[in-house]
Amino acid sequence: MFDRIWLTYKQQRFETLAVAVACLGAAAWALLASWHLNSVSVPASCLVGGHVPYWNGPSNSSWIPGACQLPSQRFTDALSSWDVRIVSSLGDVLPFFVGIAMGAPLVARELEQGTAPLSWALAGARWKWLAGKILAALLLIVPLLLIAGLAADVLRGAQEPGIDPHASFDYFTSRGVFFVLWGVAALMGTVALGALFGRTMPVVVVALIACLFARATWEPLTDAYVLHGMAVLQMPGASSPGELLVYQSDVLYLDGKVYTGTDCTLFNGVPGCQYAPGDEPDPSSIGPQLAWYVVTGDNYWRVVALESAIMLAGSAALGAFALVWVGRRRPY
Repeated sequence: MFDRIWLTYKQQRFETLAVAVACLGAAAWALLASWHLNSVSVPASCLVGGHVPYWNGPSNSSWIPGACQLPSQRFTDALSSWDVRIVSSLGDVLPFFVGIAMGAPLVARELEQGTAPLSWALAGARWKWLAGKILAALLLIVPLLLIAGLAADVLRGAQEPGIDPHASFDYFTSRGVFFVLWGVAALMGTVALGALFGRTMPVVVVALIACLFARATWEPLTDAYVLHGMAVLQMPGASSPGELLVYQSDVLYLDGKVYTGTDCTLFNGVPGCQYAPGDEPDPSSIGPQLAWYVVTGDNYWRVVALESAIMLAGSAALGAFALVWVGRRRPY
């Protein structure tokens, strides 16, 4: 098995080197950007809800206390710099690049070049041949993507210095363990496409489209069908940093109480809507208002574990399909 793994790296030496350089380079870049942001040293007293107040010029940021204006300006400039903005967006690109780069030639190249029958004969069984290749790819990309994902977590902590990144859902599917999950899913999906098509270029094109679709629809689908039952109503003024908005609904707020009907208006005599003379709320505050249903930050690991299980199950299903299909397809 070790020889088969080493042979896979030799056959894909360019892809192996490219993946290693990309992941380690992204991790180093994220850590450097984190150091750049941390070097501003914004005082804790200047943080608002865990965030550094955004500096938008003297006229538009006059509400920021004088002692906080210079640190806020320096932090905003650092946060808006091109290097921080680019490295912050790598979580939406790098895992898919890694998965497709390693997965596309894994099966399709040998089928395309006609060397697959010889490899199958030497391996003794087609599934052993493919399993060795998949194992080699996983042993390479999982630790590399984990390093890059942890560096992205560090960067997120530097961007929001008053909030624990592991208790915040801000961009949580673009950092941390999700680097590994997206990369493994992209790898397994691309290997399955390679077993199905047997041609490298069509595999790359279809894999790119599939990854873009999966990334764009993942959060709306999980919010609607997975996290919907975990959401709680956010009371006015009770928001917490890092919470995840799952869905919105119309409810009625009165004196901090929530009334789900719309038949409760001022002076109409409905029980529960009576106010002492002089204590009546402003009429504009009575009526249906937009309410947020959120998952709070203390459920971070619960949500990550749940979504991780779904992604790993999907990746395993794609890998199983590839193993079965390679065993049944013709050798060309």
